[in-house]
This record gives sequence, C-alpha cells and structure tokens, in this order.
Amino acid sequence: MDYKAIPKVELHCHLEACFRPHTVMEVGKTLGLDMPRDPQVFHREWLLTRPLANLALALARFVDIQRIWCAEEVIERMTFEACEDAAGQGLRGIEFRYSPDFIASGKPHLDKERIHRAILRGVQRAADLDLAVGLIGIVQKTLPVADAARTVDFIVDCAETFVSLDFADRDTHDLKVYAPMVTKARKAGLHLTVHAGEEPGPGAPSQVRDAIEILGAERIGHGIHILGDQRVIDLVKERNVVLEVCPTSNWLCNSVPSTREHPIRRLMEAGVAVTINSDDPSLFGIDLCHEYELLQREHGFTREEFDRCNEIAAAHSFIKQGL
Repeated sequence: MDYKAIPKVELHCHLEACFRPHTVMEVGKTLGLDMPRDPQVFHREWLLTRPLANLALALARFVDIQRIWCAEEVIERMTFEACEDAAGQGLRGIEFRYSPDFIASGKPHLDKERIHRAILRGVQRAADLDLAVGLIGIVQKTLPVADAARTVDFIVDCAETFVSLDFADRDTHDLKVYAPMVTKARKAGLHLTVHAGEEPGPGAPSQVRDAIEILGAERIGHGIHILGDQRVIDLVKERNVVLEVCPTSNWLCNSVPSTREHPIRRLMEAGVAVTINSDDPSLFGIDLCHEYELLQREHGFTREEFDRCNEIAAAHSFIKQGL
C-alpha cells in the first residue's frame, strides 16, 4: 500500500516535536550546545525511540528540543519545514498544537506574541502547499491557575489565528477551574480538545468523562483507556466525541505494552470514532506514514479503514476551510 498516496488529515501533532534532525544539529551548534556530528548518534541521544519508565520521563526529552526553538527566525523556519514535511506525506490538512509557555520558558527575549507571529510567518511561507493548517493553543494543566488564565487570554486575543484550545499535561487542578476560561474561548469562536485517558489506571475513564461533561471537550487527545467503562464509552459515542489516537506515542510513553497490543481496533469495534495521529513525530523518529504502515502490519488495517479514519478526521477538524 502506498501510504503517501492516501489523502490524510491529522488532528494531533505537537509542533515543538516536528523538526528535521539536520536543522536541530545546525541550530544547536549556533547555541553552543554539544551537538552530535553523527546523525545516528543524534538519533540515539536526542530522540525517544524506546519506552521510558513513564510519561513524565518521556516529556523530559522535550527539554533539549525546547532550547532549539530559540529565536523568531528559527521558529519560522522550523514551522515552515514542518508544513513542508506534512505535505510531503500526503496530508491535506493538519492541526499543529503548541504551548506558548513551553517555547517561551527560559527565553526572556521571546514572549507569546513574538512566538506566535513567527509561527504564523512559517505557516504563511507554506501557503503554496496543498495543505490546510490550523493552530491549537495548548494550556498546560501543570501551570498555576492564574498563569493558565493568562495563556487562555492570549489565545483568545489571537482567536482569529487559532482554531482551538487544548488542555494538556498531567491534571494538577480540578477541571472545574478551567470552565470559565473555556466559556471565554468559546465566545471567541474557539473549539476544545483535551488530553485525557492517555495513561492506564482506574482513573483514566473518569478523566475522559470529566473533560467531556465539565469542559465540553469535542475531541479527546488519546483517550484510549476508556475501554472497560461502558458508561464512558457510551458518553463518548452519544456526544459524538472523537479520539485522537497516537499508537507509537502510546507505546513509547508506556501507555500500552506494545504497539501490537494497542486498543485502537477494540475501540473501533466498540463504535468509538478514532483518528490516526503521530503526536510527537520527530522526537519519536517517525512520521504519520509510519503509523499507517504499523497499523496495516500489526492490526490488519485496510485502505477502506484508513479512508474512514480520515473521513472522521476531516469531519471533526476545527479547520474551517480548505479540507
């Protein structure tokens, strides 16, 4: 099967984890970082290609890459390259999500506005590609509530250039504290997706339920561990909520024992709407076509099933035009 030839729509892709290794090595050298000269060494030392103990350790691998998003010209370049690479895989639409707080951390010369303008310039440089691009603003659930509110205000102020909010990272507050922020965002025309149900455990289904019932999430980032709780499965189906499923990511972050044991097909058999996504492609040393190949090889996906997943993704994309 020619995976690149399949018209694809991706809903869950972190922009900060989209990069070309040679670009990172080049920029890293200008920053005085001890960068590997050998691409194979870079792959081994900078990427996450084998499971770590837990999600927190996996997220720590982002720290090195965070330093590379160091200046407006670099951010613009890496955004353009991410768009170009997406189009090269046969994507017709992609929603890049990013955290303004994450990129800006430790960089007093960069504020949210400068970062966002640089990303928009990168997207604009890719305007000639056959690719519709939407931006999702991430609000880290690990932030103090007041800081989260300020980030939401920034995203709302730029609502014409964002399509959605995403609440990501580990839950550190009751989701109810975000409800007024979501109301403000909805009034500005923004949609909502929430990271939930990614890690295994008895609380995973209720995490998804709360994201839907308390915040009104229209899509769930991951959500794979709702299996085993029929009430939450029924809720997801009744509310027409779509899961943004990321198979390799779930394995590398120890959310599933292996990609072969991933529950994506069981979710589909339960009537849950799923989409196929790469999450942090460059950090994992993969791309979206890799996920398609994996699903065909290990789960027997057919072209018709891939097309159906993309129909769901297109129908539930927050991008208003171009799909």
